Amino acid sequence: MNDIEVRQSMFEPDYDVVPQAIFWRPLRYFTMCIRQGEDELDLFQAASFTIGNEVKFDLRVYRGHPELTVTLYLPDNVSDEKVIADTIDLVVRGMVIPLAAVAWRRGQRFEYGRLERPKADNRLREHEARIIVLKIAAQQPGRSASTSLLKREVPKYIELSAKDRVRSQSRPREFLWQQVVGNVVSHQKSSEGPFAKGLAVRTADGLKVTKEGLDYLNDMGFKTSP
Repeated sequence: MNDIEVRQSMFEPDYDVVPQAIFWRPLRYFTMCIRQGEDELDLFQAASFTIGNEVKFDLRVYRGHPELTVTLYLPDNVSDEKVIADTIDLVVRGMVIPLAAVAWRRGQRFEYGRLERPKADNRLREHEARIIVLKIAAQQPGRSASTSLLKREVPKYIELSAKDRVRSQSRPREFLWQQVVGNVVSHQKSSEGPFAKGLAVRTADGLKVTKEGLDYLNDMGFKTSP
């Protein structure tokens, strides 16, 4: 389980914010409670979060931003480079964001309009698939989802790479990413899986998220409703 608790705030920030990192994941990857906003730049979608009493941050996506990405914004009074770096690391750990999903962070070179996916480790791994599957199922009636529904929904949460779309050697009718998603449900005895950890229970055709599973998602800031 994660020892960092991220909480979503339903209130808009009363301070200005500055972009400090970009993640290769859409906003819905982090929460389904998304507000609409507008500032001097453009229209945007956003969600605000806190970690403890000190750390506050926004995740936003503006019109024209690269598809399936989100930007991390910190209050404009956070200017110390080490504090910024430590806060980004804290957010990445607290929201369980794969390091390969960090597209850019303060201190790295950035050219507007040019954001390239990493070449190495650029595919869906089972560890991340377990979390995505829980997020999808938690939004369904009865917090249950079939394996086929999970496979339909996963591409809305992660941009699939060429490596993901390679045919599975053991399941030639499926792509590699589909096999990874299926493994989450079929590997019931895995000590790292959602069933062994009590986050979900197996159903006839998929899984159901438990109360412990909802708490686990809430602790990383993921909410399905206000």
